[in-house]
Amino acid sequence: MSTAALSRSERRRQETADRIAEAAARLFGERGFAATTVSEICERADVARQTFFNHFATKQEVAQELARRGHDFFLEALAAAQREGESTGDRLARFFASIHEAAAEVGPMHQDLVSEVVRASYRVTDPTRMGALQRAVEKLLRAGRAQGDVSRRHALEDQAALVLGALQNLYFEWTHRSDFPIAERSARMARLLADALAP
Repeated sequence: MSTAALSRSERRRQETADRIAEAAARLFGERGFAATTVSEICERADVARQTFFNHFATKQEVAQELARRGHDFFLEALAAAQREGESTGDRLARFFASIHEAAAEVGPMHQDLVSEVVRASYRVTDPTRMGALQRAVEKLLRAGRAQGDVSRRHALEDQAALVLGALQNLYFEWTHRSDFPIAERSARMARLLADALAP
C-alpha cells in the first residue's frame, strides 16, 4: 500500500517503524548485531522503549523486518542493473556489486549485519517475495535471450535458479569469512555466470 493511501495515524506509525529499522540497521553495521541493545536503538531512533516494543517484539524481529526490506532492495537492484547494463554479464556484475556496496555503506560490521539478516530471512520466508525475486531474475535473463547472450537450451527458471544459487553462495561465504574478497569474487562470479548462460 502506498504511503499516500494510508491514514495520518498509519503514516506516523509507519514512519516510526522506519526510523527504528533504519537506526537498528546503522547500529548493527557499526557495532554488530549482538553488541547492539534495544536501548541504543531507541536512543538512535529517538523513540521511547515502549514505542520500540509497540512496533517490534524483539531485536530479532527488527532483523526480520530488515530481511523483508532486503528482498525489496534486491528487486530494485535487479531493475537498475537491467536498465543500466549493456549485457547480461554486465547486468549481473552490477546487481552483485550493488548489494555488497550497499551493505558496506552501513559500517564496519556490515558482514555481521548481512549475516543476521540472512538468518532472519530464513525465519520469514515469504513465497510471494521469493517468487518476485525469481521472476525478476527471469526477466533479466529473458532480456539477455532477446539480446542473444543467454542460451535458450535450458529452462528459464533453471537458469534463474543458477543465478540465485550463485548469489546465495557468495553471501554465505562473505558472512563466514572476514577476509573474503567480496568485490573480486562477485565480479568473477558474474563473468562465470555470463559464460555458463551464453548460447
